[in-house]
Amino acid sequence: MSGAEVRRGPLALVAGGGDYPLQLARILAGRGERPFIVAIDGVAEPETFGDADVRPYRLGQLGSMLDELRRRGIADIVMLGNLPRPSFSALRPEASTLKYLPYFAKAFRGGDDHLLSGGIRFLEQQGFRVLGPAEIAPELAAPAGPLGRRQANAEQRELLQRGFALLDALSPFDVGQAAVLADHRVVAIEAAEGTDAMIRRVADLVARGRLRIGKGDGILVKTPKLGQDLRLDMPAIGPDTLHNIAEAGLSGIGVKAGQVLVGDRVALGRLADQLGLFVEGFT
Repeated sequence: MSGAEVRRGPLALVAGGGDYPLQLARILAGRGERPFIVAIDGVAEPETFGDADVRPYRLGQLGSMLDELRRRGIADIVMLGNLPRPSFSALRPEASTLKYLPYFAKAFRGGDDHLLSGGIRFLEQQGFRVLGPAEIAPELAAPAGPLGRRQANAEQRELLQRGFALLDALSPFDVGQAAVLADHRVVAIEAAEGTDAMIRRVADLVARGRLRIGKGDGILVKTPKLGQDLRLDMPAIGPDTLHNIAEAGLSGIGVKAGQVLVGDRVALGRLADQLGLFVEGFT
């Protein structure tokens, strides 16, 4: 589905940290759209959006934010960017948010998937439609095939398929969305630290001589969990991911096409070529 095929009215972009919210805002601006940008305080930087229609909100100001969306006639929301799991005690809710606390007290009792799915249900119950970033801008997601000149060889493809199968099997346990495999075995699985921290953990093992990765051997695999709702917390890679895997001595990245954000495909493919890596989408 292309962005033009998503029938919608005025849009709110709830922006977390990182570059992806800014990339999406630029894509929308290029189409002549001017979304209302909700910059989550402490993670998003309103000034980076230039002259866009942007306003910062704390998580504890949920009530005011929803009131503002209704005042503007906004029914569609897209949420994008890094957002650390908040603590319930740190919300500091304002008066307009207090009535929603019982709902979120229940949503906080579980893992990230439980919290995110609860957030979507809550917004839908409030009359909003939550759209995924790839529904709005499919060009942000990984295409099928390599982004640069390099692609995985037969042995690396076999290792990647083992990685995809591993992450599928771990889906019910609500752990991470990535793993590193090398030498026909699993080297690391992403947990609460995130993908880049997991890769740095592998690099540290290599640096200390605890792990050897042969040239052309190690790979990173990244994919959403089975049944994951891609409207929130869509897996993503970026330039930092490529630099980190190069430092760790890995050979490349395999992702699920259409289900992992890569941002500027051309720029990421060019960086992969510069670093001697493959970045490839698999169906």
